[in-house]
Amino acid sequence: MSMTQAQAKQLGTLMAKARRRKGLSHRALALQLGVAYGWLSELEAGRFVDPAPDRLARLAEALDIEPARIDRITKGSMADSLPEVRTYFRAKYGLTPEESAQIERYVERYIDPPEEPAP
Repeated sequence: MSMTQAQAKQLGTLMAKARRRKGLSHRALALQLGVAYGWLSELEAGRFVDPAPDRLARLAEALDIEPARIDRITKGSMADSLPEVRTYFRAKYGLTPEESAQIERYVERYIDPPEEPAP
């Protein structure tokens, strides 16, 4: 995921405001997420144009920020850099190719359900 410097600053500002709203210090949030204090501080300062999408996703979840909001700031960079459903589930949960393909089919049906026949 590569952002412009302006996008990185905007993202950092969003994260900092959300963290303060939750009443968390840099250190407390870093400990909660299992990331280095310096990483979080640098992110909020807008110094990362290429932060790891999995870290951003965990941070957004911890701060109750909708991932779509991050995608708007980054112009889709976060979503574009995430792995496909099949890859994610195989890596995260050690699923077989058949199991991950089954989950992928389910997700595709959920996102784009078949149209019901007209009465």
